Amino acid sequence: MSVGVLNHWSSYKRALLHLYLNLLVIATTCCKGSLSLDQLHSNADIWDPCLLLPFPDKVYFDETSSTGSIIFVSNETSSTYQDWYIHTSTRVELTFVKQTYQIALLSGMDLDVADPRDNCISSLQQFVQILTCVRTGGLEPVSKQITFHIQPVNEYPPDVDAVPDIQISEGYVTPSYHLAGLLNYFKDRDCPKKHLVLSISKYSSSERDVSEFFMVNSSTGYLYQIKRFDYEDTAIQCNLGKGGGYLNITAEDGPHMTSKSLIVTFVDVDDTPPVFVNGQCTSTCFTCPVSAINANIHYGYQGTVVTEPPGIKALDPDTDPTNITYSMGVYPVKYTDNIRFENGTFVLLQSFANFSGYAEESDFTVTVTLQATDSNGQMSDNLTLSINIKVPPTTTTTTTTTTTTTTTSTVISECSLTCFTCPVSSLSAKVLDSYQDPIPFDPPSIKALNPSTTPSSTITYKIEVYPSKYNGIIKIENGTFGLIQSFANFSESKEKSDFIVTVIVQASGNNEKTLKKCVLTIYVVVRPISSTTQQITERASSSPMKNIIIIVLAVVVALLSVILVYAVYRVRVQKKKSEDNVMSYEEVKRNNGEIENVYATIQN
Repeated sequence: MSVGVLNHWSSYKRALLHLYLNLLVIATTCCKGSLSLDQLHSNADIWDPCLLLPFPDKVYFDETSSTGSIIFVSNETSSTYQDWYIHTSTRVELTFVKQTYQIALLSGMDLDVADPRDNCISSLQQFVQILTCVRTGGLEPVSKQITFHIQPVNEYPPDVDAVPDIQISEGYVTPSYHLAGLLNYFKDRDCPKKHLVLSISKYSSSERDVSEFFMVNSSTGYLYQIKRFDYEDTAIQCNLGKGGGYLNITAEDGPHMTSKSLIVTFVDVDDTPPVFVNGQCTSTCFTCPVSAINANIHYGYQGTVVTEPPGIKALDPDTDPTNITYSMGVYPVKYTDNIRFENGTFVLLQSFANFSGYAEESDFTVTVTLQATDSNGQMSDNLTLSINIKVPPTTTTTTTTTTTTTTTSTVISECSLTCFTCPVSSLSAKVLDSYQDPIPFDPPSIKALNPSTTPSSTITYKIEVYPSKYNGIIKIENGTFGLIQSFANFSESKEKSDFIVTVIVQASGNNEKTLKKCVLTIYVVVRPISSTTQQITERASSSPMKNIIIIVLAVVVALLSVILVYAVYRVRVQKKKSEDNVMSYEEVKRNNGEIENVYATIQN
C-alpha cells in the first residue's frame, strides 16, 4: 500500500476507536440513569481530541533561537496518537512526543540587518500558521490559527561611520553654537532600531581632552560648542598644544556602548604680539617668558654680555614660524653704537672703557630695551637688559700746597720720555687660537714711565684678564706680552668660534702711584686670520719638509755632477785613442817612399 492509504487507514482506526469509547460511556451512564443530556455531551467532548485545543493563540520566541530549537511544548494530553497537523511550512514543524505536542524551528529568524545603514523589515517580526484536527463521524475538521511572534534581542553595539573632523575658531562664541548632528554617523544593526543615547566622555589623555568646550543633546544627537577658547591660553599652549585635541563621543543602546574620538582643530586668529622667552624654549608657557635680565661686567670687558638666561628670543604664540624683527634702544644713547643683538645674545663691540675714552670715573648702568615685531605688525612688550659696569678706582695724591693727580704713563719701550707719540693707552692684536709665545702688538713692547721720578725707580705691573679663565696663560716680561701656551691647548679646543680676550695693565711706582689703565685687546681667531697669516703658518709648518727637499736636491745635483765629469773624462780618453791611431802626413809620405824603394828593388 502507498503511504497516503496507510495514513488514512490509521485515521479511520482512531476515529472508530473514539466512537466506540464514546458509545460505551453513554451506554454505561444511561443504564445508571444518573446523567442529564448536557452532561452526556460534556463527557463526549472529553473523548473528542479535536475539542481539547492544546495550543495557545500566540507563541513567542527569541530571534536568536537556532534551527531545530523547540519553541513550544503543550501540556500532556490523553491522546496516544497525533490528532493535530500543520499545513506545509518552511518555518516550523509540529511533532507529537509522549502525549505532548511540540513545535520546532526549521530555520533561524534573525531580524537584524548586516549593514547598520539598512532599514529593518517589520514583516519579519511575526507570522501565522494553521493547525488542523481531523474528526470522524462526518464531523467538520477543527482548525486552529497560531500567531508566532519573534522577539528582538539587542545583540550588537552601535556602529559609527567616519565622523568628520571638527574645527573651532578662536574668538567669541554665542552659546550654543551648533556644529554637527552626530546621529547621522552612529547607527545600530539591531532591529527594530534602538534609540541611541549620545554623551561626551573624557578622552584617555587629559592633556588632549577638549570636552570642556562642547556639549551634546542626548536625544537629538546635536553637538554644540558652549565655550570660547583663547589660542594663547596657557592650557592650550602648554598642555593641548597648538594642533588641537580630541573629543570623545559615547553612544549607548542599553547594554552596549561605543565610543569615538573626534579630532578637534583649533583655528588660530593672529591677535597676539610676540613674547620674549628663554632661548632654549619652544613655547611661551611655564617659566619660559622673560621680561628683564641683568649683567655685571668690568669696565674693560669686551664681547658677549653674560646674562641669565644666556640667550633669549621672541616667539609668536599665534603662528609658528613667523618673521620677527627686533628693534633696540640704548640708554645712555651715547653707547648705542657699541651694543649689538646677535643670535639671541647682546655683544659689546668694544669695552665701555675704550668706547668712552676712559671718561667714566665711577660705576654706572647702561639700559638696553629690546622689542620684537611680528609679520602682522604687532609689537611685543619691551625686554629690559640692565648692564651694571664696574669702574676700577684711580689713585689721587694730594700735597700741602696743591692738589695734583700724579700717575705713571705707559709708553713705547724705545721711549725715555712721556712726550710726543710715546704714550700708549690701548693695544690690539690678532692671533690664532693655536698661537704661542710673544703677542704681536704694535708697538711690540711697552713700559711705564713716571715723569716725576728718575728712570731707575722701581715700577711694578698688575694685569687683569677677561675672561678670567685665561688669566694664567698671559705674562709680561721686559715690556712684552706672551702666551705661556696657546688658547687652544689651554681650553682644550673648546672654543668653537672667534672670541676676544681683554688684558688690563696697570703700573705703579715705588711711591705707590698708579697709571691710568692700559687696555690690550687680543682677537683670538679659531680659523686662519688672513691669507698672509695662513701662508706664514704653512711656511712655518712646512720648514722641516723644505730642509729634506733641499738635501735631496743637493744629493741629486752632486750625483749629476759626478756623472757629467765622468762622461767628459770618457770622451777625452776616446779622442786620445783615436788620435794615436791616425798617422801623420810625414809618416804616410815616408812609408810611401819606403814602399817605392822596395818596388824598385824588385824590378831590378
